[in-house]
Amino acid sequence: MRYLLRFSILFVLLIASGCTSINSTSMTNLSSAYREVIEQYSNENILLNIVRSSKNMPMSFLDIPSVVGTGNVITDGSLSSNIISSNPTTFEGFFSPYKGSASTAKVGITVNNGFTFTQSSLDNAEFTKSFLKNLPVSLVGFKGTQQLLPRAVSYSLLIESIELQTKGNVVSRFQNSPNDPQYKSFQDLLYVLIEAGLTVETNKTKTPIGPPLLREEMARTFDNFGQSLITGMASGGVVVDKIEGSSPPLYQLHRVEEKSTMCVNKYRARDLLGELLSPAAFCTDSPQYDRSDSNFRESIANFTKNFPEQKNMTLVISLRSAGNIFNFLGRVVQAQFDQADPKMINLIPAAGVLDPFNKRYYTSQPLFKLHKNSGLNNAVASVSYKGDTYQIEDEDNSYTKSVLEFMSSLLSASKIPGSIPPSPTVIVR
Repeated sequence: MRYLLRFSILFVLLIASGCTSINSTSMTNLSSAYREVIEQYSNENILLNIVRSSKNMPMSFLDIPSVVGTGNVITDGSLSSNIISSNPTTFEGFFSPYKGSASTAKVGITVNNGFTFTQSSLDNAEFTKSFLKNLPVSLVGFKGTQQLLPRAVSYSLLIESIELQTKGNVVSRFQNSPNDPQYKSFQDLLYVLIEAGLTVETNKTKTPIGPPLLREEMARTFDNFGQSLITGMASGGVVVDKIEGSSPPLYQLHRVEEKSTMCVNKYRARDLLGELLSPAAFCTDSPQYDRSDSNFRESIANFTKNFPEQKNMTLVISLRSAGNIFNFLGRVVQAQFDQADPKMINLIPAAGVLDPFNKRYYTSQPLFKLHKNSGLNNAVASVSYKGDTYQIEDEDNSYTKSVLEFMSSLLSASKIPGSIPPSPTVIVR
C-alpha cells in the first residue's frame, strides 16, 4: 500500500507538469475543412444572387473578411486518499498505512480547437458604386483564371450592346438580352465580329501639357515643378519630346496615357464584311492571315444583307457592370424556366481563324444551365430559394462552371478598399 500511494502521487505530478501540444494533423484537417466551406460559401453566394435576379428580386452579398483559429489543451490531475496510520505516535508509523487505507489517482486531458469567423454585408455605398460601374475595356483582355473561356462566352457576358453608326447617327443597335426579340441578330453579329478577330488593343496616347518651350524655359519648368515632374517621368506618365524642325529648338511636355479599345483585324474584317466597317474599327496591330473557310457563313449573310448600301460604319461597343452581368444571367435562367416557352441560351465557341486549335469549334453548348428540384448528387453549388432548390452540376456539357469562376473574379474585383466593413455584421462561433 505504501508503494501504491507513492506511485499515485508521482504519476499525478508527472501528468500535471508534462508538456502537451495540439496535434498538427488535427489542425491540418480543420484548415482543409475550412477551405472547402469557404469555397462552397462563395459558389452558393454567387448562385443565390443569380437566382434572385431571375426572380426580379434585389441582390445581396455577404463576405467573410477574417477567420481566427483557436486551440487549447487542459490537463487535470487529482488524488484522493484515505490513510489509516499504523502507529500515529511515531514519525515513521504516522506515514505507514494500516489495513483499510486507500488512494485513488485521477488524470484527465481536454483538447478544444475550432474557428471563429466574421460575416459582413456588402450592402454599402462603396461596394455598390463599384459593383454598378461599367467595366473598363481593359478588363475584356484580362488574362486571369477565366482565360480558357471561349471569346463567345466572355464577350456574351461582358458586352451590353453593339451599335453601328454613320457620322454619329445610330444605324442599328443590337441589344444583348435573351428577352430582346432581336437577340438572335446580336448573336449573329457577335459571331461575325469574333470571326473578324474582335479583341482588345491597348495603345499609348500623348496629350500635350502646356505650350512648346525653349530649353531655358523647360529648365525653369523643372525648377518650379521638380519633384512631381520627375516622379511623372520616372513612372513613364510624362515625357519630353523635341519638336522636329523647330528653330530655335522647342520642347514639348506630353502626358502619356494607355487607352484600351475593342477592334477587329483589318484584313479579316475586309475579307468578311468588305467596306462595311470604318478603318477606325481596325486594330493598329493587324497581322494578315490566310483566309479560311468560315463556319458562320449563314450568320455573316444574315448580318450583311441588312446593310446593302452602308459603308464605313463606326463600331461602338458598350460594356456591362458586374451588377448588369448578374442581371443578364438572371434573364438566361428566367428563359430556361419560362413556363410558357422554356429555352436554353446556347453559344458556339466561335474559335475562328485567330484561334485555330479550339477542338470545340462546332459544339453548341448552354451558356448557363441550372437544375431545379432535381436532387443532384454531384452538385458543385446548391441553394434553396422560395421553396425551390437550384443546383449546378459538376460535370455537364455547358459553360456553367466556367461562368461561375468568371463571376467570382468579377465579384472580387468589385471589393475595393472600404467596401468590406471593418466591423462585422455577424460574428459566428
